[in-house]
Amino acid sequence: MLLTNCCELLLCGDWRHILFDWRRHLGEEYEPLERFLMPTDKVSKKYPATDDSYGCEVQVHEEDGRYIGTVPGSRYRVELKPSDVLVHQFDIWRLRKEMCDGFGMVPQTGEIMRWDHTVPWGNLELEKGITVPITLYLGGDYLRSFRERVMDQIFEREAVGEIVFTPNRFEWDGKIEERARKYKILLVPFDEVVQFKDGKFLPTPQWDEFMIAFYQMVEMDLPSKYQKAKPEFMLAKRGAWVFRFGNKETIAEADWPGPAFVQYLLQNPGVEFHVEKLWQTVMGTPSGTRFEHAFADEGTDIPESLLGGADDILDAEAKNAYEKRLKELIVERREAESDKDEAALERIESEFETIRAALESSGGGMHSPKKLGDPVVRLRDRIRWGINVFIDHVSNHDPEAGQYLRNTIKRGTFMQYSPIQNLDWNLS
Repeated sequence: MLLTNCCELLLCGDWRHILFDWRRHLGEEYEPLERFLMPTDKVSKKYPATDDSYGCEVQVHEEDGRYIGTVPGSRYRVELKPSDVLVHQFDIWRLRKEMCDGFGMVPQTGEIMRWDHTVPWGNLELEKGITVPITLYLGGDYLRSFRERVMDQIFEREAVGEIVFTPNRFEWDGKIEERARKYKILLVPFDEVVQFKDGKFLPTPQWDEFMIAFYQMVEMDLPSKYQKAKPEFMLAKRGAWVFRFGNKETIAEADWPGPAFVQYLLQNPGVEFHVEKLWQTVMGTPSGTRFEHAFADEGTDIPESLLGGADDILDAEAKNAYEKRLKELIVERREAESDKDEAALERIESEFETIRAALESSGGGMHSPKKLGDPVVRLRDRIRWGINVFIDHVSNHDPEAGQYLRNTIKRGTFMQYSPIQNLDWNLS
């Protein structure tokens, strides 16, 4: 749970209320933070309106050791419990200690006055002997106090850098951020990096991102815990195409278009794309544009029938490739039927019918090519060929990954990535 409501109160320095108001202000944060509300010796003079007080605010006074609420000018009278009328103060000292414990900081000590604008919060050890002070900024005249009371104080300190927590980032402006960076001060919004979980104040994942930014700001090497591990599932261009599935990695040539189509489908799970839209989005060119390269997979080039424009032909090489694929599909269909995999069966049947239709439309003998008429079919075949070459290449290195791609990527006129369970893909 993020502490958004609590941070708003800290921002304005308003952290003394009766319990009724604490419940109203904190909302769902009230229950986990209730233990931080300390009763003071101050009694509220007013109590919020209740249903039977005719919507009027109740005036509180003491009679014989009891607290009585009345509505001026009426006969309304109610006895209130001490817990109702005693002002409770938020225990920011305890918050400081528990948060520092959760973040691995050493909490600072010292008095925190109600209207303090800057609170010494903690010290964070970056490396042995290198410590960074952390300050919490509380509310007030934001721009004036932030510049004068926070940053001017920090400038005088001799430290490698400084971290300043603000309740949120809503009141930052460009000048403050620019000045902070100049003096190696990292501004961190408290409500984005602190969460209350399992009874503890713990950092959110965003905290690591801020810490990485801080290490870069002060020009220090990142410790191992902040060095990002290789993503488990990835398809990204790193010079060549890099495909990672679990603990296995496959490299594909940079000029292969197949991985680019697969990458875009993986970015949009469950979304169907017509082949014309897919081509134009991924390739950035009209659908009639030729591929200007071949697929260098075990010496197999893309058939000429999939390269040209309106006069494309289905030649012997393309026919051989299609017939080879039909045989593979027959085996895949048997396996899908055995596994009762309806999604795979639907994909296989769709591809099977498409290839069979293309072969039938060619007419003539194996070496007597004919025209292919439908440009959408040609375009679909171009994209499918590229995807299939990439999947086959992956399968040669990682059969499990190749099978996953075959089962989840629909390769018809409308193409789609349909995973049973979404994987956390790194695609950039």
